[in-house]
Amino acid sequence: MREIKFRLRLDNEIVGYEKWYSGELAEVTPDEPGDLYWRAHPCWLYSPDETTWRPAPIFHNRKDAFINLPDKNGVGIYEGDVVTHPAFPDRPIQVVHLDGKNVSEFVVIDELGFPMQTMALTVCKVIGNIYENPELVE
Repeated sequence: MREIKFRLRLDNEIVGYEKWYSGELAEVTPDEPGDLYWRAHPCWLYSPDETTWRPAPIFHNRKDAFINLPDKNGVGIYEGDVVTHPAFPDRPIQVVHLDGKNVSEFVVIDELGFPMQTMALTVCKVIGNIYENPELVE
């Protein structure tokens, strides 16, 4: 199942992360299978660093979608990230989200702003993002 997660920004500064928690259902008693209750209700959770998650919102005015893929080091890739590919180690590549409904559909933009063929991002390495490191794609 796809993880629904966002990187939160206040203008160009990353201030935290948001993810959807689908809750947890439990049986009332083992004697009555199918009689369920919510042990934990579905909700949005927030974290300043992706380690400790709480339901308290983090103030933000922008979101970057998680594309549901990690880089080669296991770091989650978000729209707006800049990655390097082993075939082009000195050429930064920007990840841009295409479809607001399906996070798995995205396009990769080269340093000149031209779309490239979508590549296996799991062999790439995240080196920054266009908000905190604009010099990577200039």
